[in-house]
Amino acid sequence: MIFEIGVLAIIVILLALLWLRRPSASRRAATAKTAHKTTTSPMNPAAAQRAMASAGAAEAASAASASADEPGAPRETPAPLLALRIITRDDLDAGAQAQVEAICRAMPEPHPVQKHMAGGLDTPEELLDAVVTDAGLTAAILRTVNSAAFALATPITSVQHAINYLGVGMVKGLVAQSVVAENTLEGTPEQQAALARVWRSACSASAFAQLLGQELGLSRPSVLSTKSLFFNLGDVALVLGVDGATQWYEEGISIVARIEAQQAACGANTAIVGAELARLWKLPPDLVAAIETGFLPLNTPAAEHPMSGEERQANIIVFLAGRIGDRISYRALRDIAELPLGSEDEPGLFFLPEHLSSAGLGRAPGLLQSPAFRRKANKLISTLAP
Repeated sequence: MIFEIGVLAIIVILLALLWLRRPSASRRAATAKTAHKTTTSPMNPAAAQRAMASAGAAEAASAASASADEPGAPRETPAPLLALRIITRDDLDAGAQAQVEAICRAMPEPHPVQKHMAGGLDTPEELLDAVVTDAGLTAAILRTVNSAAFALATPITSVQHAINYLGVGMVKGLVAQSVVAENTLEGTPEQQAALARVWRSACSASAFAQLLGQELGLSRPSVLSTKSLFFNLGDVALVLGVDGATQWYEEGISIVARIEAQQAACGANTAIVGAELARLWKLPPDLVAAIETGFLPLNTPAAEHPMSGEERQANIIVFLAGRIGDRISYRALRDIAELPLGSEDEPGLFFLPEHLSSAGLGRAPGLLQSPAFRRKANKLISTLAP
């Protein structure tokens, strides 16, 4: 009996000691608050940039999504985008409209194959049939693909060989480049250099629109490729028709700076000029509309995008492909994984992640980082810009 009382006494003492050593209510609250702060405190933009450098662009994309002050809070729009007002056709006064029309009328008449491309030529067979009937065009394409600019290990001996090796999208770009070059032989060296960068961007955009469309399972990737190819039509007209325009196409210039310079000089931008030229050439209405609305994703938040469904997806992919093309041609991008989607330091790409997500294309950022896509894309880049 005495033994049992002693055991009970020891248990009571131990329980009392444990009760006395428990954390106080205030300490428990402080601990919980600290733990919550540690696990939910957002990563600031500087930390996100460090994450990009140390852990790769995929981790940086995740960090960017957590960089707001609280979950779901909008990021601060970069100052260049806040200051940018993109002029539309409806904004043109009589003088600006007259200048746009004069720029377009000064362009040479389109080659017949350009109209064919605008309305189709989406299969290898259609493209081959359209090109091989023009000996001069065939020679120009073969001369281009076998030049030092492409640095191919194996010579291309026919248009069929070029289509098989480079793909429909890239060969369509080369066709467009060749027919414009044929009509602009008298351009100055500065104009020729600017046009070379414009066409490298256009060819790259066309090839990437096709590739992205295929990888994301979109309908008619070849149509996206064509829209991306013709989006730069206004740039060609501006280079040839506006004094000093070649400065807008120098290496390193951003899309925001280029639009601002265009609008300051002639009260319009490449989307307005390109759409007007497409109308003058009687190109398909959907192509005219694609050119005219091509800058929507640049400074329009996803919640305010006026399109929906496949039309919206096409608009976003053409814009993304265009920015990839510009990055390759003007900023020496050589690794697709280094494309800084959503970066505050790259206004042209700032709204793209939310646009892609809202349009049902949320896989795209991860796709750009995936090893398999990266190999395809970087091989394409090395061919376009060796």
